[in-house]
Amino acid sequence: MDTIKVGIVGYGVIGKRVADAVAAQTDMEVAGIADIIADARMEIAKKRGFPIYCSIPDFREKMEQAGFDIQGYLEDLVQESDVIVDCTPAGIPQRNFPLYEKYHKKIIVQGGEKHHIVQASFSTFANYVDCLGLDKIRVVSCNTTGIARVLAPLMAENQVKDVFVALARRAADPVRTNRGPINGVVPVLGISHHGPDVVTVYPELAEKIYSLAVAASFTLSHVHMIKITVEKPMSRDELIELWKKYPRIIVRRGKEGLHDTAQLVEYYRDLGRPRYDRPEVFIWEETIDSDSRGNIYLIYDVHMESIPIPENIDAIRAIFGTADIHKTIEITDRALHIDDSKYDYSVPFPGEKKRQS
Repeated sequence: MDTIKVGIVGYGVIGKRVADAVAAQTDMEVAGIADIIADARMEIAKKRGFPIYCSIPDFREKMEQAGFDIQGYLEDLVQESDVIVDCTPAGIPQRNFPLYEKYHKKIIVQGGEKHHIVQASFSTFANYVDCLGLDKIRVVSCNTTGIARVLAPLMAENQVKDVFVALARRAADPVRTNRGPINGVVPVLGISHHGPDVVTVYPELAEKIYSLAVAASFTLSHVHMIKITVEKPMSRDELIELWKKYPRIIVRRGKEGLHDTAQLVEYYRDLGRPRYDRPEVFIWEETIDSDSRGNIYLIYDVHMESIPIPENIDAIRAIFGTADIHKTIEITDRALHIDDSKYDYSVPFPGEKKRQS
């Protein structure tokens, strides 16, 4: 297979980013995008030159009246594609499964779906090898992606004994104005789903990770406060050096003018990042600490709209077996311009080894 044809279903917050990311790869192409929207949002797909398909026949006339050249219906896109990345709202992908399976297409869904409906959940650093050649996988959520990334260097080079993570979640994506404004903090009553979700890609952390979460009235990103206990204590300097080596992780000092989430957004907007996206986890260096008992503490930021996008690209290569873990990370990052000369793409990843039974 020279070029993988990727059909993207749903052109929302994640779908539009996946489409742009696929288009940036030399070994993939956008077979088309399918949706039912007929407003300015679809103009972006038109300007990008993506073939547009109508997901539900009843909406075709409205889309054509809005000036969009409709190539066909969802079933037509499925036939044109080698793999479907379904980015529709939670619950819809499973309804589409019979159509995808009818044409024996590989399927990737997003973190809003349940783990049990697919063969495996996926996070590049955590379990890439487990997903090689599978037909139906789920890229874990933005928060789970962030946790899995931060844990990866420690999981590869030390023994993680337990993890506690507290999440301050944004109330809604920035475009979801119907969700706010709100004036309050909404706790998840009981354990949040994030800890159990991490276990889907790091099964050895079963009964070793616990998570609590609150949603608050901000929209820019999520912030995690995490405690990790490892078998072999590490100094603060060792931890900083370790995380700085790993791709898709940024360690910088807040006193450089990056001491809050608003300043992070402004900095990456000024850098010219599309949509001010930041697929990397951002760790505030000043928050990293450790003690002689093996406890590690830090605070980091997760840009919920863009962090799972590189993983979606890696997932495509995993299910077709077209690259190993090191190669796909490097190819994806360079294509998306999130590479940095300081990164070492030869570092060990937990996902190099078979993890699932």
